[in-house]
Amino acid sequence: MLEELNLDSCPIGDLAIQHFANHNVLPNLVSLDLADSDISDLGMVQIAKFTKLKRLSLFYCSISNRGLRHLSILTELRVLNLDSRDISDDGLRHLQHLKQLKSLDIFSGRVTDLGCTYLSKIKTLESLELCGGGVRDAGCASLAKLENLTSLNLSQNERITNRGAAALAALSKLKALNLSHTRVNASALRYFSGLMNLQSLALYGCLGVDNTYTLDQFQSSLPRLKCVRLHSALEEDGMVIADEEDDELAWNDGEQDEVMEEHDDDDNEVGYSDHD
Repeated sequence: MLEELNLDSCPIGDLAIQHFANHNVLPNLVSLDLADSDISDLGMVQIAKFTKLKRLSLFYCSISNRGLRHLSILTELRVLNLDSRDISDDGLRHLQHLKQLKSLDIFSGRVTDLGCTYLSKIKTLESLELCGGGVRDAGCASLAKLENLTSLNLSQNERITNRGAAALAALSKLKALNLSHTRVNASALRYFSGLMNLQSLALYGCLGVDNTYTLDQFQSSLPRLKCVRLHSALEEDGMVIADEEDDELAWNDGEQDEVMEEHDDDDNEVGYSDHD
């Protein structure tokens, strides 16, 4: 009857997953965490046999585009966490068939604007982290079609400019936005004035956004904004706008957990929150 299994950082590999899958050991599994294990593309063939999976974490595993193709049959997936330099646009092509996916985290992947066009077809997405890739302004325009997004992290995509920021302003449900270490500058703030649900904004390493007058104007136009983070050098850096009891709404604190919660009361599942 086991439904949730966490093997994070355990020294297990493809043979262990093969045993689970081929001997019907875990027929009711809905949540599987294999982060930082020895799972490779060979193991992905076995993982695809757990057809009831709703949550899957593969952080720091040796997964490539070849392995991701097996995920296309896991149509119940709600949360998927990945982290691999071997994942690119070709791999994301297989994810567009996951029509119930709500949260996707891809860090260090070689994702470009083409990959964003595939992701734009997953209309159920509410939380997306696409960090450290090659996304440009055209990719932002594609992601702007994901009208249900409440949390978006595009940090370290160094080719995103103010034009991309302007496209993202169409995401009216956004509560958390991270454009740190992009080419966005202070002029982009005017595009976000219509994001009335925005509560957290991270702009580490972006030029000119630490101007006090500019930030004051920005704050006055967004009544729900709780935190603007501008510097990562010190823990207290950034401009916290809300009272202390609202700190959990800051980026990478309670806000991300809220987004990743399953809304179906019958499921009573626990979301992954391993990754910043």
